[in-house]
Amino acid sequence: MYELTEDWVHGIDLAQEAGFDLGPLRVWPARCEVEWNGDFQTLQRRVMQVLVVLAKARGSVVSQNDLVIRCWRGLAVSDDAIYRCISQLRKLAAGYPEAPYAIEAIPGVGYRLTSSSLGKDDPAVAPTRRQRRFAFWPWVAATVVATLIILAGAFWIVRGRVSDDHLPDRVAVQLFDTLSNSEDARSLARRIPNEVVNELGDSQIETVLAGNGAPGSASPLPGLVVTGLVRDDASNLIVDVRIEDGRSHAALWSLEFKRNRGEASGLPMEVAARVADVVNIAIFARNANPPLTDNSALSALLQTNDMIRESQSDWAQMIERAQGVVARHPEFAFGHDVLAVAYATASERIDIPDRAEAMKEAARHEAKLTLKLDPADAGAYVVLSWMEPSYRGREAWLLRGMKYGRHPKGPVGALYSYESWLLSDVGRLREALSSQLVAHANDEWGAPKTAQLARAYANIGNLPAARAWIQKGVQLWPNHSGIRRYQRHIAGFYEQPSEALATFNSMDAQAPSGKDENQIWRSFVKAKAAHSEQLTAETTLQIREAADQEKISRENEILMLAALGETRQALEAANSTLNKRRFESWVLFAPVTRNLRQNPGFVDLAARMGLIEYWRETGKRPDFCTSPPTRSECTPQLLAAIKSN
Repeated sequence: MYELTEDWVHGIDLAQEAGFDLGPLRVWPARCEVEWNGDFQTLQRRVMQVLVVLAKARGSVVSQNDLVIRCWRGLAVSDDAIYRCISQLRKLAAGYPEAPYAIEAIPGVGYRLTSSSLGKDDPAVAPTRRQRRFAFWPWVAATVVATLIILAGAFWIVRGRVSDDHLPDRVAVQLFDTLSNSEDARSLARRIPNEVVNELGDSQIETVLAGNGAPGSASPLPGLVVTGLVRDDASNLIVDVRIEDGRSHAALWSLEFKRNRGEASGLPMEVAARVADVVNIAIFARNANPPLTDNSALSALLQTNDMIRESQSDWAQMIERAQGVVARHPEFAFGHDVLAVAYATASERIDIPDRAEAMKEAARHEAKLTLKLDPADAGAYVVLSWMEPSYRGREAWLLRGMKYGRHPKGPVGALYSYESWLLSDVGRLREALSSQLVAHANDEWGAPKTAQLARAYANIGNLPAARAWIQKGVQLWPNHSGIRRYQRHIAGFYEQPSEALATFNSMDAQAPSGKDENQIWRSFVKAKAAHSEQLTAETTLQIREAADQEKISRENEILMLAALGETRQALEAANSTLNKRRFESWVLFAPVTRNLRQNPGFVDLAARMGLIEYWRETGKRPDFCTSPPTRSECTPQLLAAIKSN
C-alpha cells in the first residue's frame, strides 16, 4: 500500500494540483486535461481525481477505500462508480500509440498505476521530504478528527438538535413511473433514476435509490426526493421530473423533458445533469448562513436559477421572482446575487438607455450588498465585472472574484467562464481556452460553459475538439439557446456546406421557432460556397437586413460579412454597432475575420473599443501578434498604435 502523506485526509482539489508527466503524456489536473504531442483531451472531473490519486501513489497499490476518501470525500459510492473511472482511464491510455501508463487491479485490495516516469523525481506526484518525515501525522489528525466528531455527535444528541429520522443533505431518487407500456418508456423509467444517482454521487452528494412510494418509516427521511413519470405520444418520449421536500413532500421544482423517439437515448443524461444542477443549488441554499428553510422561497430561487441558465428567459419574470426571495429573506446573500444577475440581464436587453443604466445601477447595488453579506459569493464578482465598461475594470473584478469567491458551484464556474470571455475579447485566445476548461471543470452542468468551450476550441482552430464539445452540448441540452447558437456557428463557418445545411435542417425539425435564423444561415453558407459576386451581393443585403430586424445577432452579422470577403461592410457593421452598444469583440479574433485584422480600418476600430489601450497598458498583446503562424496579421500600423504613448 502507498505511504500516507499529510494531504491524505483531504479530498483532491484539482485547482491546487500541479501538472505532471506520465511517460509522454502531460497531465493538467486544474484544467481536467491531458496532452500528447500537442493533442489535448478533456477528462471528467472525477476521472481526473482518480488519475491524480493513483499517480501520487508512485506505483504503490491504492485501496478502493482510499479512492473513495480522496475522490468522493468518503461518501457512499458503489464499486461501479470507481470501476467506471478506472475503465475510462484504461481506455484513454489504450488510445495512444504508446500506452503512457497501465492500471493493474489487485483483487480484493485496489488498483496500481505504473508508468515509466514514476520512478523519476516529479514534484507534482512525489511526496515531499517533509511529507515523508511526518507521514504519521495524518493518523494523528484522523484520530483527533474522529474524537471531535464523536464528542460533537454526543453533544448534539444530548441537545436534541439533530433528529436521527431526518438526513437533510441526503437525496432519495424514487423509481420512475410510466403511463405507457412501450418498451422505450419502460427502458427510460429504469435508466433515468440510476443516471441521476450516478450524477449526484459524482458531485459528492449522498444519494440513495429508493423503492416505489415514499421512503419507509424505518429509514431516515431524506432532505430531497426526486420523482418522475415517463410517457409517450405518437412521436415523442416525455419525462416529467419533480423534486420535493423530503419531510413535507411539497414540490420545490418540476420540469418536462421532451425528445422525439429517434433522439431519446440522450434523455437520461439530460435529466440527470439538470437534476444535479438544481439539487446542488437547493442544498447550498439550505446550508447557507443563514439557511434558506422556507420551501416557497427555495422554489422561487430554483425557478429563477433555471431562468438564468436558459439565457433567453423573460427578464421581467426573473426579476419579479428574485425580488420575492429577497423581500422575504433579506439576510440570504445568494438571493441578492440572483437578483443582481436578473437586473444585469435586463440591462442587456432594454433598448432605452436611461432604463438600461438604471438596471445596471440596480445590479451593482445588489451585487455589492451580496458581498457585504457574504464576501465569498462568487456570482456577485461576476455581475460587478459584467457591469464594468472597460476591459481592465472587468479584469480587476474577476481577479478579485477568483481570489475570494468560493461558492456556489455554478457561479464559481461563471467566474472562470467570464475570465475566458474577457481573454477572448482582447485576443488572448489560448489563455481563454485554459480558463474555459477550468470553468467547465467547476460547473459541468452549465450548458453555457459547454457551448463556450466549443467556441473556444473553434477560435484557436481546433475543430475536432470544437465538434466534440458542441455534440456533447446537443446531447445534453438540445434546446438550450446557447448550445444552438454555437451549433450554428461551428456548422456555418467551419463545416462543409452539405454538413452545415444538414445541421440547419435538423435544428428546424427540433425547434421550428428558429427557422427564420436558420434560413439566413443557409443563404450565407450557399453564398460562401458559390463564389458568385451577384449571390454574395444579394446575401450581404439579406444579412444586413436580418441583423436590423434582430433575426441574427450583430456579432454574427460581422462574422458573416467578413467570411464572405465583404471587409468594408463588416467594419462598417462593427462601428455602427459600437455607436449604440458594446459588442462581443472576440469576433474580431476568430479565424474567419482574418481579413478584418489586416485592414487599416481595424486599428481605428480597436482604438474605439479600448483594445489598443488595454494592449499598451498591460503589455499583453493579442495572440495574432505573438504567435508565429499568425504574426503576419499584426500590421505595422497596429504595432505602432500599441507602442505609441
